[in-house]
Amino acid sequence: MHIAKVQPVIEKFFEHIDDGTSWRTRGTTIPSTAYADTDHLDRELGALFGGPLAVALTPDLPEPRCHLAIDTLPIPVVLTRDHEGTARAFANVCAHRGSEVVAPGRRCTRRLICPYHAWSYDHSGTLVSFPDPDAFPDVEAGTQGLRPLPCVEDHGVIWVGTDPAASVPQPDLGFIGDDLDHYDVARHHHWRSHRFELKLNWKLVIDTFLEGYHFASLHRDTVGPLFIPNLGQVETHGPHLREILPRRSIEQLRSQPPETWDVIPHSAIVYVLFPATVFVMQIDHIETWRVSPHPSDPGRSVTDLDFYLPELPETDQAREHWEKNWKLTIDTVIDEDFEAMAGVQRGMASGVLDHATIGANEAALARFHEALAAALGTGPRSR
Repeated sequence: MHIAKVQPVIEKFFEHIDDGTSWRTRGTTIPSTAYADTDHLDRELGALFGGPLAVALTPDLPEPRCHLAIDTLPIPVVLTRDHEGTARAFANVCAHRGSEVVAPGRRCTRRLICPYHAWSYDHSGTLVSFPDPDAFPDVEAGTQGLRPLPCVEDHGVIWVGTDPAASVPQPDLGFIGDDLDHYDVARHHHWRSHRFELKLNWKLVIDTFLEGYHFASLHRDTVGPLFIPNLGQVETHGPHLREILPRRSIEQLRSQPPETWDVIPHSAIVYVLFPATVFVMQIDHIETWRVSPHPSDPGRSVTDLDFYLPELPETDQAREHWEKNWKLTIDTVIDEDFEAMAGVQRGMASGVLDHATIGANEAALARFHEALAAALGTGPRSR
């Protein structure tokens, strides 16, 4: 965030700290069916997950002839960076027999070669070669082989649509795009990934990022003491949002000139790139949490966590730092956040409540569900 824009936010944080109050807007209610109903999930899949979806960052394709295969979208997808440096997306489906051309994950290779019969494609999706071409008189090397998908790279984020006939418009991120440019996302390096197979609705993964109300209780022995509980500020641009969760160290800024204030070292800045990618700017790294619904079970989902570092660790001290950071993140979300959310899922599916109540102090959570309601034409009610 730019310093001039963050000064009034920090000043407001100081007011709330001094008053012992939370930053409040308005509350909502969320129907329990939003988490537990199969018909609701079907509407979400149709309205939200055809694209555009923020599926990767520029560092996932660090140079020409690199690719990233993703297996959690409605269709299998492979992202590539072609020889000219352009990010592209294709259905990860061989034109021969429909096999998966490349396995999920990140690699840099000269060609994309299907393991089934060795049909070979370049990073522009062109069919380059295949064994025994005389047996396929209607197939010609040098023509488009992989089915292109709409793809846009902007502000260090790669957006993809899974409908080949549709297009992905240039994403309108407003001030969020300015923030991402300020972070210089492209200069970061992908370091490590982890996949969570979860017994909870996809939205509950995102919900846990969108309020600090739970820090003092759920995280009291882990990350909770690092943050000021029950305090966060939210702004939106269209369906996308930014939430700033202040660390206790923000108090250090009181003795510094306001024109020098930098919020990044004293907060976690959470973005939801609508509908289902959480981008977190931490003190010294970027995290993304890409959430994917189960195609038929509203009580299941998959989340892919990725760490992006400004520099890859080259010393034992640096490696130890990142290993500890990684372990704290994984242990906290597994043992605390996702454990609690699994309980919420069971509660929402039990039929005991007809809705969840979102307080005025949980503003980012409310705004996210209002964006979902607008996209679906149904959902939470402001109060």
